[in-house]
Amino acid sequence: MVYWRCLMGANILTVHDFHAYLHRERNYSLLTCNAYLTDLIQYEVFLKSNQEQLLPDSKSVRQWIRFLSLQKISSKTIHRKVSSVRSFSKYLFLKGAVANAISIEVQLPKIKKRIPSFVKVSEMHGLLDELESAVKDYDTALAFSIISTFYHTGIRRSELIGLKHASISLVNGEMKVLGKGRKERIIPFSAELGRQLDTFYKIKADFNIDSEIFFCKFDGDKLSEKWLYNLVKKSLEKTHLGKRSPHILRHTFATHLLQNGADINAIKELLGHSSLGATQIYTHNDISQLKKVYKDTHPFSD
Repeated sequence: MVYWRCLMGANILTVHDFHAYLHRERNYSLLTCNAYLTDLIQYEVFLKSNQEQLLPDSKSVRQWIRFLSLQKISSKTIHRKVSSVRSFSKYLFLKGAVANAISIEVQLPKIKKRIPSFVKVSEMHGLLDELESAVKDYDTALAFSIISTFYHTGIRRSELIGLKHASISLVNGEMKVLGKGRKERIIPFSAELGRQLDTFYKIKADFNIDSEIFFCKFDGDKLSEKWLYNLVKKSLEKTHLGKRSPHILRHTFATHLLQNGADINAIKELLGHSSLGATQIYTHNDISQLKKVYKDTHPFSD
């Protein structure tokens, strides 16, 4: 197990403490927390194999980056692993496990930018129509309501799991979500989604499902992230996409807003991003949009 002792010898913290901190205090999803935990355990193994001190520093992280690169680990994964070490270093200082803040100054490999995948408007409408027409019991009503909520709000998987009845105002057409870093934000939603959520609420009441959690299992328990992932993956099978995950619906939400003229700063607020840079990955166009722009604006496009 990884552990770093306080320089004064009074405090011992493990990466498992860090895992609990990220999940409980920072409201990170379990998948993200588990990824951080795995990264830190791998970093410890590297430190031990090189007889380095068990304390994060720039030198050892640089060596680790070189090692990971030789193992053909992708640049994106290396970025995440270094981010895990940096976050843990900040945590050690925050909790008093080290006397001074630890600065990790390293040069990271460049990440190739990929255009995010998204569902086309016509496919999205067809998918929602098909799911709604298939509603016949609690499970099918739950599936339709979840997919529609993902698309209408751009909400994260962990945020949807945490939604409670008190978080949703059908009258005002808005929901309050608890995002990363336990930051609250208000997301408006359409009258159409409001109608769908109201119908789901009534179906839930018909089955006498008593739970403060809005989207829950038939027995009232919380949904798991894995269950949600599998639901979305199955629901998106009939689309043109190879990759199918809840984040694809978040991409789709942002892309459709952008294509219809939404300001990128407004999209940033709706998505709950802390910086505009995180939102800019959504500022892409599909080839049909690019062709339209070219045809409408280039003098020799005819």
